[in-house]
Amino acid sequence: MSEIQFYRPTGKSVWYGKDLAKSTEWTYQFTSAALAEIDRNLTEVKKRGAKIEEITKADFPLTAMAEDMKALIQEVAKGRGFVVMRGLPRDKYSDEDLGLIYWGVGAHFGRPIIQSHQGDRLGHIMDLSDEEPDPTRRRAYHSGGPQHTHTDASDIVSMLSLQAAKTGGCSRLASAHTVHNVMMDTCPGLLRQMYEGFLLREPDSDAAAAQRPPLSPYRVPAYTVQGDLLDCYYVGGFVDRGVRAGDFTLTPVEQAAKDAFAAISNHPDIYLDMHLAPGDMQFFNNRSVLHGREAFEDFPEKERRRHLLRLWLKVPEWKPIDARQGRYSSDELTRNWEASAQKHRAAAAE
Repeated sequence: MSEIQFYRPTGKSVWYGKDLAKSTEWTYQFTSAALAEIDRNLTEVKKRGAKIEEITKADFPLTAMAEDMKALIQEVAKGRGFVVMRGLPRDKYSDEDLGLIYWGVGAHFGRPIIQSHQGDRLGHIMDLSDEEPDPTRRRAYHSGGPQHTHTDASDIVSMLSLQAAKTGGCSRLASAHTVHNVMMDTCPGLLRQMYEGFLLREPDSDAAAAQRPPLSPYRVPAYTVQGDLLDCYYVGGFVDRGVRAGDFTLTPVEQAAKDAFAAISNHPDIYLDMHLAPGDMQFFNNRSVLHGREAFEDFPEKERRRHLLRLWLKVPEWKPIDARQGRYSSDELTRNWEASAQKHRAAAAE
């Protein structure tokens, strides 16, 4: 095995939540001109009867905020790694219309990709544990409660708030680069374990649709280096699934590394909690920013529960992520998931 060389990132991607909480520099307010253009775009795509998956950024021009969009896209790619766009009047639009608007804006950041074996490219984040009681088959975004910081399986992750929880439920972001540097300074031996990675077990339903075993055949590194890029891919829940299934046990060093990563990334100095009001859009670089959520109390009625839309976006202009980390966003996986989803849709239509 080659010697692991740490890479210390610098610049805006290394931030502390306690500092950003004092400012609003990470927010963008839609202008009246931009909102008017969004209205026109929505009217046009609905008039054409365009399906949401067919909408591209050419179908949803944002000329009124063209320079702002360039800056926002650059901020996500090369800056602090995230932005929150505010000012969209949620009560003016139906959920379906908001989905169209959200997709159209998101298309300027990247290409929406499939998120699960169900074929969803526009995901719905809601506690559905009462409808999907088997935790081995349920995805985390259909579960309730708090979530430790983690990454997903795309270049950019985005969320649009449709409905807030009864109490709590703030979105939580943390710089994976800051976590890396803190570990490098305080526990480099445990950081080395994060570079070496862990075996991961994905949900059984996703694995079956992908036509592969749920357990990864190799260790998936949490951190990889490509030139001057430090990419992070880490899903602690996938490690936990493997342990619970009896696939493996963690060594003391592996457990300590996992615990240190969780303790640092979920420390109030590190993370930034933000309330996403209905209509707010959040976009973040999934390769440099971790995300989770605060605990919350929800309404029992499904129609009143905390509800967000989610996009996973692939950016063709970005350097591809390391193949080991890209196991959960590969073209082969997408094809198999899509084929499985089409099969189930056809069976349901019979």
